[in-house]
Amino acid sequence: MKSLSPQPPFLWPDARIIEGLATYEHHPPFDELIRASQSMFGMVSAITTDGVNILKAWLTRDLNFKARLIITVYPACSTRQSDLVQLLEVVEENRERLTVHIYPLEHLSDRTLNCLAFISKSSDHVYLVAGVSGNFSLDLCVATESNFAFRGDPGFVESFRRCFNWSWSKSKDIRADGVTLIPDLVVPEGTDEGARLWRTYIKSCSQFSPGSTNGKTAIEIEGALIAEVDQETGDVKIRSSQGEEVTSPTEEVGLIKLDELSEQMVRVYEKGSLVSIDKLSRIPPLDTPVHPRIFGDEAEMVRGGVTRRVATRVSAIDAHTLREIEKRRKSVSPLLSKFSFALADNLRWMPLAARELFESELKRVNDEGLKLISDLLKGNIDAYLSGRRENLIANINQVYSELGRPGQVSDDVIGEVVKSLKIRLEKAQSSNFMPKLSYSAIVFDRKENAFVSPWGQAYSLLSQVAAFPRKVLTDKFFLRGLRVAEEDLLEAMNVADDDVCKNFHSRGAKSRCEVELEILARIKSVPEARQRCELVAQVIGGMSNEEVERKLSELETIASEQQGEGAATK
Repeated sequence: MKSLSPQPPFLWPDARIIEGLATYEHHPPFDELIRASQSMFGMVSAITTDGVNILKAWLTRDLNFKARLIITVYPACSTRQSDLVQLLEVVEENRERLTVHIYPLEHLSDRTLNCLAFISKSSDHVYLVAGVSGNFSLDLCVATESNFAFRGDPGFVESFRRCFNWSWSKSKDIRADGVTLIPDLVVPEGTDEGARLWRTYIKSCSQFSPGSTNGKTAIEIEGALIAEVDQETGDVKIRSSQGEEVTSPTEEVGLIKLDELSEQMVRVYEKGSLVSIDKLSRIPPLDTPVHPRIFGDEAEMVRGGVTRRVATRVSAIDAHTLREIEKRRKSVSPLLSKFSFALADNLRWMPLAARELFESELKRVNDEGLKLISDLLKGNIDAYLSGRRENLIANINQVYSELGRPGQVSDDVIGEVVKSLKIRLEKAQSSNFMPKLSYSAIVFDRKENAFVSPWGQAYSLLSQVAAFPRKVLTDKFFLRGLRVAEEDLLEAMNVADDDVCKNFHSRGAKSRCEVELEILARIKSVPEARQRCELVAQVIGGMSNEEVERKLSELETIASEQQGEGAATK
């Protein structure tokens, strides 16, 4: 039986679970989401001993995990006094990390939404788990008891934050007197006639249970519909009692089915975000430009089709130290190329799991740069420039003389140069060496028309995702200069569950990667971007190289024939 470990976004119970074709690896199914979170807050209804135990297990597993919960209870719900007493004990054991409020509802029929918000460890994303199932979904028993796990839009999260804080103020701390003394009530029994009438009604509405209509099965009932669930993908097709496929209601209202490749890209995009460099926050070069006019020259001279440009820079720092500082000042872009993938020119996408590793490398380089500046200036810029002023004047005048200019550069010019150098050194001393970064969420939009297609960008991303681990294994210099562990970086950059990463150190893995890199290079020649994406996805999924090459050869032949036909038409 297939074991499912879903990643957001997803809905549960999955149709495969309902049909008995699969089981969840974890119970509740959002356990992986909890592992990746630093904290949670939200509302849960009708908690029992099982719910208290799972909450205790989450707190025990991660000693930094925090939670703020509102437990809603209603007359005759499954929560008992002993459950609340046990929950109070867990609160007392974890006073700094767990706070619980109780919100009682007045009527038996009253219900509230179960919604938990999980704050990610690796990013500022907030994931939400919401639905009708209480007790952390441990008591799920009805097939239509749908629940959702998804990344919250910031606007939505803000709305839920306000709702939760309001509800928090209207509920009471479980540690207050009398809060655990919930009455042990049960739903009263109805009459036998009422129960009989309801069972009859259920049978008249059901087409799935044998015997639901005069002993007939769903297949025998005229007009009955049968759900056919794909064990691998979970896709659901609807068939008539005669076995013919029926148009689904979602198709009837215009919702286009997300094909397997599109779904894969949706989930890949979910695991990262755009990253950009705020160039205005970067410290300027520590050498300063001076106008060539100082040396009796023009910055630019144009004569017909000939253009001559002159650039002059002055530094108070020796060439070796300046090179070391510049190497670190400009290192953010090379570093970014190792922790992200290019979507387009000047547009890069970083896995959420790689952020912490990337920022640790940025901190290391930032500290190295600041130390170079500190060792150079020793905390006194004026003294540093004063000690180099004579040498600076001599160098400027030497260039002035070698250009055949008479006399020397004026003191006013020297003063302006020194002033500019001081400003640059002050910025270097008082700022972060590295520029600021910005992260932005991005989604895969499958819209296509004559002018729009998502597949060029998707191919750019997926091809690099595939190439990354293969380059790591075949090029010993690929990660040169990084201080992060190779295994940690490979895990962080593996956003598509690459088959090669499952057996990265197995015998023959390097040869396999060399062949697959050649295949990935050949895939570029396929004209259609979606077809390129499909081939790359098959490489990532572990399809044999022989099969991928066969498909690639077929597409290359078709492309060659189409080009020939086009040339003949011309």
